[in-house]
Amino acid sequence: MKGPRIMEVLLVSGFLGAGKTTLIKHLLTSRFDDVGKIAIIVNEVGDVGIDGTLLSGQNVDMLELTSGCICCTMKTDFIKAVQEIHEKVAPDYLVVEATGVAQPADVLDTFFYLPLSEFTSLGNQVTVVDAGFFKVRELLGSFYDDQIRFANIVILNKIDLVEPEALREIEKLLLDLNPGVRVFPARNCAVDPNLLFQEYSGDREMNFSGGHGHENHQRWGFHTFSFSDGRPLERKKLIRFLESLPLKLFRLKGWVRFPDDSAFLDFTGGRYRFEPVDGLRATALAFVGRNCNEAEILSALGDCLIEENTEP
Repeated sequence: MKGPRIMEVLLVSGFLGAGKTTLIKHLLTSRFDDVGKIAIIVNEVGDVGIDGTLLSGQNVDMLELTSGCICCTMKTDFIKAVQEIHEKVAPDYLVVEATGVAQPADVLDTFFYLPLSEFTSLGNQVTVVDAGFFKVRELLGSFYDDQIRFANIVILNKIDLVEPEALREIEKLLLDLNPGVRVFPARNCAVDPNLLFQEYSGDREMNFSGGHGHENHQRWGFHTFSFSDGRPLERKKLIRFLESLPLKLFRLKGWVRFPDDSAFLDFTGGRYRFEPVDGLRATALAFVGRNCNEAEILSALGDCLIEENTEP
C-alpha cells in the first residue's frame, strides 16, 4: 500500500524584526526550479495577527497561528495545523515561519515524533539575522546565539545598515558560532530562493547539539501585548513616542491610523518606517519586549491619540 505523501519542511527563524516575513514575501514573488506546491504556516506570538494579512492575496495556501508560540503554548494547535495542510493541500514543501522568540530546536523537535514524523521530512533551517541590530546579541546571549547555531543557512539581512568592516566582523562571529553554516549577505532578504529549497546537506546531529530542550521563550522574560483603537493618532506625537521607546522593547508592528490616511508601522530596535496602505484602517499594533513596563508604554501611546470632537 502506498504510504502518505511526504512534504519537506523549510523552517524560517530569526529574532524579532530580522526580516522573516520579508523573506517569505520574496519567496512568494520569486520563480523556482521544480520546487512544486508550497504551503506556509506563519506564527505570531502576540494576539494581533499581522503577518497573515501582509501575505494575503498571494497564490499560496497559508495558515496563521496567533496568541502564542508554536514551540510551547501553541504546540498542539501547530501539530493540528500541519496535519490539516497535509490532508487538504498536500504540498511538496511546507514553509514554517516561527515567531522571533521561538527556539528552532523546539520547533523542529515536533517533527521527529508521531504524528508529524509519518508525513514530513526536515529540509533546510534558515535563520535571518539583522545586521543593523546585531547588538541585541549582547542583551540576549545564548537565546540569540542558539537561533544561529541551529541553522544550516543564515541570511545576513540589512547589510546596507552597517559599514563593510562591521559586516566582516559579524560574518566572522556567525562562523565562530556555527562553523558549518552558509551565510548569504542580503538586502531585503533578496537571495536566490532555489538555494533555500536545495536538498539538506550536513550533519543533523551536529546541528542539534547544545540545545536547551523544551525551554520556551517565557524563560527569557519575553513579553507580548497589543494596542487597538479606532481613533486617529497624531503623527508627530507618535514619532516622538517611537523615538523614546527603550531598547528592551524589541519589536512593534501593525497598522496606525492618522487623521487622513493609514500606514503600516514597522519598528525594530530604535529604527522605524511607515508604509502607506490603501484606505483607512483602525490602529492595531503588536508589541514584543523583555521585562517592559506595559502600562507605561501603552499610556504613552494613548497620549498620541487625537480625541474626537464632542461639540455639537
